[in-house]
Amino acid sequence: MTTSKVRRAIAAVLCLACVALILVGAVNLPKKNAQAGQTTLNDLRTRALLNVTGEGVVESYVNIAKKQAQEKAKAENAGMAGIREAVAKAEEDTRAKYANAEFTSGVTATPELEAAATRYNELLSTYGGIEEAAKQAYRDDHYDEAVAAMEKRHEEMLAAGQEIPENDEPQVDMTGFVPSDEMLEAEAEAAKAYDVMCTELKKLYSVLDDDALEALEGTMRAVVYQEGDTFDTQYDRYLEQCGEKSGFGGYLIRHGDDLIYAGLALLFTAGLVAFYELLVDKLGIPRVIIGVFFVLLCFMCLWYDLSLSTLLSNTVVRMGMNSIMVLAMVPGIQCGISLNLGLPIGLVAGLIGGLLTIELGIPGWLGFLFAIAVGCVIAAICGYLYAQLLNRLKGEEMSVTTYVGFSIVSLMCIAWLVLPFKSLKLRWPLGTGLRNTIGLDSTNFKQLLNNFLSFSIGDFFVPTGLLLFMVLCCWLVWLFSRSRTGVAMQAVGNNPRFAEAAGINVDKMRIVGTTLSTVLGAVGILVYSQSYGFMQLYTAPRQMGFVAASAILIGGASTSRCKISHVLIGTFLFQGVLTLGMPVANVLVPGSTISETLRILISNGIILYALTKSGGENRA
Repeated sequence: MTTSKVRRAIAAVLCLACVALILVGAVNLPKKNAQAGQTTLNDLRTRALLNVTGEGVVESYVNIAKKQAQEKAKAENAGMAGIREAVAKAEEDTRAKYANAEFTSGVTATPELEAAATRYNELLSTYGGIEEAAKQAYRDDHYDEAVAAMEKRHEEMLAAGQEIPENDEPQVDMTGFVPSDEMLEAEAEAAKAYDVMCTELKKLYSVLDDDALEALEGTMRAVVYQEGDTFDTQYDRYLEQCGEKSGFGGYLIRHGDDLIYAGLALLFTAGLVAFYELLVDKLGIPRVIIGVFFVLLCFMCLWYDLSLSTLLSNTVVRMGMNSIMVLAMVPGIQCGISLNLGLPIGLVAGLIGGLLTIELGIPGWLGFLFAIAVGCVIAAICGYLYAQLLNRLKGEEMSVTTYVGFSIVSLMCIAWLVLPFKSLKLRWPLGTGLRNTIGLDSTNFKQLLNNFLSFSIGDFFVPTGLLLFMVLCCWLVWLFSRSRTGVAMQAVGNNPRFAEAAGINVDKMRIVGTTLSTVLGAVGILVYSQSYGFMQLYTAPRQMGFVAASAILIGGASTSRCKISHVLIGTFLFQGVLTLGMPVANVLVPGSTISETLRILISNGIILYALTKSGGENRA
């Protein structure tokens, strides 16, 4: 049997398994909100309550033993010290006696207890909704006060030379919140339901006393109801409290969506197996591997109950804010200087434009456009000089661009300390020099593109303006690549000797491509900063060139050829892997720095791989 036939056979088996899983999942998934699901939850809830009640039974036995010991010590005239010693000894012995006791064996929950527990759950849920509505109304009424307090706090932090925390939001002080009458009534109804449930428990455990049940109320409440409960969270919590296995039917209902996800994963795998050769031929092994890894991360997010829609929304935002810097690699590769790791030259130029906007107090869109204009002018001048250097050192572009990129960052670390900016938003209150991080706000150009024509679909936020600007820049670069100058520049990048023989000025085209790449870098850092909400100085731009290079290589570019499609695909995959990979890594290894390690490995590993393939099409 040939390899292709084996792959088709494996794909067919996977498809059959996929169909089976999806069908089973589709049948059981609707049951979560149907009677079958509710019956499953009611049964598990009652079993969990019985298990927790064991703690109350122990406390009741302890209370009885302590009373008996106290009465006996009093009868023997043991004195206060003797009474305390006897009571403590009785408690210790009783707890040791019932430490491993099983109070649920042989006890059958009554329908009355199940109904009482269900009623208690419903009333707690009602109370929780009323409480949240009342608190939200209080927050709305005192939001302006919270904004004023936050602004005052920011002013004090700036005056003290402190950095404003990222994503700092107004926090309403809830100390003045007073429960409404409706809340108190709902709480009273829930308390009555708890008493009814306790009465039913006493019928099953005659030893239970009121003191033990009162002490156990908080625990039972946490078992029965928690804010934000879904079928899945309730099922998992009750199952853990029961300490028992669930029935097969309940398991299928709980994991109906997981079965569908598993079926889709098998379908994806089947497609990958069946069309492996075609995918490798069209995309290359690196894109196939990274694409599979990205899809795997999506399924893992669903498996670990991470908000996939929110993470994908963040991916789209990060794609928009990073895409222009990745786009800056295109002219550099097309003109023949390979990966422009000297991109920090353009980034620094853009940062200077942004700083001048804040220094002059130019607000909103005008300030953003002014920053772009100034940044582009500075970038064009620096890019021209940078291109002249590269023309004198042909054949050593990778080394030179890397050296220049690191050198400009180091030089600007000194410049940021001596440049004569006067704005208090930029300078440290004490000493000299500019801050490490410059916070943007509504008076500057914070998230102008992100919020322009933006909308949300559930948890998925669509930064319309940011995406439109990305498309506009890509379209302009594509138009340029189709022009006479653009075609000549690509000819130089593909084969400089042939281009020179055809009468093309190779050095001039390299200058055009390098300058354009530098200018795009200036625009890119301003787009990134407005979306991020901060401008980062000093060593921050040093690694951005490597990130941009990694992204475009992921998209299918090589060190000698690239297209706009490589920018879009690469930026999405790179940012998607990072955005989804970090929370998944944190779930798998809590409290570790594996997510940051993953980012470094992905960025530098991709560049290393690309350099090993620099002579070809980066297909292997």
